[in-house]
Amino acid sequence: MLPEYDVETVMKELRAQFKSTEKWSQFQAHVEHHGADLHRLLWSIYGTREDFYDTFIDMLQLAYYSWLARSDGLHALDASREANPTWFQSNTMVGAVCFVDLYAGNLIGLGKKLAYFKQLGITYLHLMPLFRAPDPNSDGGYAVSSYREVDSKLGTMIELTALADAFRAEGISLCVDFIFNHTSNEHEWAMRARSGDSDFKNYYFIFPDRRTP
Repeated sequence: MLPEYDVETVMKELRAQFKSTEKWSQFQAHVEHHGADLHRLLWSIYGTREDFYDTFIDMLQLAYYSWLARSDGLHALDASREANPTWFQSNTMVGAVCFVDLYAGNLIGLGKKLAYFKQLGITYLHLMPLFRAPDPNSDGGYAVSSYREVDSKLGTMIELTALADAFRAEGISLCVDFIFNHTSNEHEWAMRARSGDSDFKNYYFIFPDRRTP
């Protein structure tokens, strides 16, 4: 049974972790607005865990630190979209999708296509998997070895950040295909699971042979 969501208790615990700043006040407003939905959705997945509530608080703390790390430009974009919550349903939104290597060779090459995308009226560009993956068994980029490293043949995280900034300045948002329900056997979590680490073994469904699944 879904436990009652007590926003006052949640905010009290979070306030104890962070200094009272203008940014904290802004984040607090987000939690007050969206917290109940987050609580319900997390419960639907992890409600059987004895440490569910601690996990929920940890998630909010991680969200706060990640939110703080966003640039001023992203905070401004967040605010404009929150003021217009149906922004993505506008008839002015036009999307496109591409593999970076097949379309432009690498991230720098993709940046050179910016004027063309703008000419087409594109407002968001979905990039197919581009994180580090095993070579040659990358499964098209879906066997992720690191979520914090771009495939070296495509570029670097610094180049990806610069690309996103440049596109956003021209009104085009980058979307990255993010595969979070499996990893390659080279990922740190997978290697620790295969070494017998019980915490990381719980991250995976592990089968004795490939025929079982």
